[in-house]
Amino acid sequence: MTFNDSELEALDSGVVRLGVFFRLETDPVVRLWLGFGDIAPGINAYDVDGAVYRGLGELQNVPAINQLINGAAERVEFVMSGVSGEVLQISQGDDAEAIQGARADVGIGLMGQDWGLLGSLHWMASYVADILSGQQQPARPGDPIVRLVSLSAGTRFTRRRRPSLSYFTEQDQKRRFPGDRACDLVTNYAHGFNKTWPVFS
Repeated sequence: MTFNDSELEALDSGVVRLGVFFRLETDPVVRLWLGFGDIAPGINAYDVDGAVYRGLGELQNVPAINQLINGAAERVEFVMSGVSGEVLQISQGDDAEAIQGARADVGIGLMGQDWGLLGSLHWMASYVADILSGQQQPARPGDPIVRLVSLSAGTRFTRRRRPSLSYFTEQDQKRRFPGDRACDLVTNYAHGFNKTWPVFS
């Protein structure tokens, strides 16, 4: 990771202003940052044409990021609160499964006194998206409803020992190999039959 002169000067000043950036490689790509307003950080390692990152408001919570050096594989959870009912429905529908296996990246940008970026984004961690889920917090009468969406992700070493469960369904096959029609007729097969092992006397 290299820093330009302005960034090094900001780091030496003792007062560091950081912007935290999140990128989820779906179609279309989800680009968010934990700050106010939209920001265009320019060309970086993942956005070769430049892109706009949408602001989410105040920094609430970012999971701790560790480097895997002779340690355990890391899992993190990204949580967004205050989402609309539509977003909550998306997180609980079929679209939630579409993000499994998508690349999720977290990075930082060093900012000046005017909260403008001093240089390019510095990507700190890369994860594989796993489970997208949503919930609605129970509210007392008169309290506002709070909806949460969470994305669980892990490093590529997470769950290496456990074989992934797989079904031969059309949806699973198309997630693994888009356009493959090998499992299109799987639903026509009968379910719930147990083959009885013959008893020899």
